[in-house]
Amino acid sequence: MSKKALCIGINDYPGTQNDLSGCVNDANDWAATLTTRGFAVTKLIDAQATKAAMVSAISGLVGGAAKGDSVVITYSGHGTWV
Repeated sequence: MSKKALCIGINDYPGTQNDLSGCVNDANDWAATLTTRGFAVTKLIDAQATKAAMVSAISGLVGGAAKGDSVVITYSGHGTWV
């Protein structure tokens, strides 16, 4: 049984006045906490957290999970609506 996590934190929203200040800290804090609990953690921070990178990381994490595995995904950043 494996334990894997993906922690995403986005503070920087280039070209907008909507930057945040605590989201990267949230992702780092979650990653540290999950690591101490035996999770292999992948982080996507700011510019690393493109849509393509997030979709790929989530697909790989979920697609690679087997019965009995523990999978955690955390996200801290802006949401949106259309």
